[in-house]
Amino acid sequence: MNEGRTKKNNVEYSHPQLNGDGESGLPDEWHLLPSLALPDGVHNCQKDTIFFLLPSREEPGKSIFGISCYRQIDAKELLNKSDDVTRASVQKAVCVLSRIPLFGPLKAKLEVITQAYFEQKDFSKVDVLAQMYTNLCDIFDENLTGEYFSSLAHHEISIQDLFIRFRHRALLLFKLFLLERKVLFIAPTGLRLGETILAIVSMFPKLLEEGLYYATIGVNINERKKRETAKDEIVIEEDIGVELSRKDPLKDKDSCGFPLSLFTQGSSFDPYLSIQSMDLIPKTRSCILGATNALFAMKKDLFDVVVKIEDDGSLVHNHIEFNDQALERVVALTTADLRFADFVLKKVEEQMKASNSEFDGSDEWIRLQMKNYLLGLVATSRSDLQTAVPHFGIAFVNEWRRTKNHRIWVSNKHEDLTSVAPGHMFSEQMGVYDVYLRFEHAVNGVEGASKVIGTVNTAGKNLGNSIGETGSRVKAKFTNWWNRKAAAQGTEEVEQAEEPSTD
Repeated sequence: MNEGRTKKNNVEYSHPQLNGDGESGLPDEWHLLPSLALPDGVHNCQKDTIFFLLPSREEPGKSIFGISCYRQIDAKELLNKSDDVTRASVQKAVCVLSRIPLFGPLKAKLEVITQAYFEQKDFSKVDVLAQMYTNLCDIFDENLTGEYFSSLAHHEISIQDLFIRFRHRALLLFKLFLLERKVLFIAPTGLRLGETILAIVSMFPKLLEEGLYYATIGVNINERKKRETAKDEIVIEEDIGVELSRKDPLKDKDSCGFPLSLFTQGSSFDPYLSIQSMDLIPKTRSCILGATNALFAMKKDLFDVVVKIEDDGSLVHNHIEFNDQALERVVALTTADLRFADFVLKKVEEQMKASNSEFDGSDEWIRLQMKNYLLGLVATSRSDLQTAVPHFGIAFVNEWRRTKNHRIWVSNKHEDLTSVAPGHMFSEQMGVYDVYLRFEHAVNGVEGASKVIGTVNTAGKNLGNSIGETGSRVKAKFTNWWNRKAAAQGTEEVEQAEEPSTD
């Protein structure tokens, strides 16, 4: 691992010393490092933490993993002010580059050492940085494997927080990742971006610790193009999965086929990307990207979905904006999905409220539920059981079948998949609870009450007979409930679209 501190667009110091042709030994492959370590708009915040990926210098086509801790200090506080300090404040970042994806553990260590470095108020004292390198190498072995490595990789990556912030839509984002589309996450800080995106990735079995080694958009584009030719070369549908599997760099999968090949062969993952890299986006097959620069969100033609995370200091508002309306319908949560997401959410809320250490509702417990959901999904897709597919969404399953990761997964024999029964864990007869659940999801997931009332109208018409009330009475009931909720939040009341019928 190397670590260094950056000033403006320059690397000032590194240990061990970099040996590239650029300034301070910066290699060409890492020319984006300064813009990643000191993110866009850093002068607007006192501190931030950024997670990013860079191409490996040692193994072409592979990634290395970066964590940067940025801090800002008043120039007047410095005990030893160098000649190049000409502004009222100084911004620097301490960076760690690792061959293995230990974002959470390295973040915890790096934040402590960065604070200690800044408290010296003398940036010429770099011994603390060299010592950090030695300590990190002693603590984290790059050859770590097995359950301990998995546990370590997930340390301080909170899926609980993801469900609290996004509620049922956390499952929607999970399903969206499976479809290999171009998705942009934008937030005011790099830390908020990293926490959100890595939490979603960590819900996929073994993806965080084993499935990101070929993921970065910074990997040589020509190498990507060589791996992307299968789509054009293969004509026979049945052979596509076999050919993609042959070219798939993730060869070491477990008996269930994990990790999935979500981020290989032209599908990139970058939890933070600077504005200098925007021109690379059209060259990717699909991507999951994070950014803090609002200019990314203005380039809507580059993305299928934009997830905006707005933090006003006390509340976090999340908006999922689909530029492709057909895709929005494809990933819409089914009734069974909503039941499952609600089950997980309630367990999380119960555990966090009780502040206990029970397994149910924990991050590890959520990962187990998501694994079971994923196994049921692939078994259903593979068997094409007509009574089971609709519970996951017919359009969603059909769309997923066309992706690279699905074709690779089902084209290989994984011994433990043969015992997985098709079907959704929460498929059952529809009832009153489902109407309330879908209504709550609609309120949290859309802008404007008109769409909410449209959901209510549909629910009322479809479910009136099954729940023993006319559709109009159901509609009136929910409209009144929404008006009370809106009034309590200080928002404008929604007028009922129709008067209750006397049927």
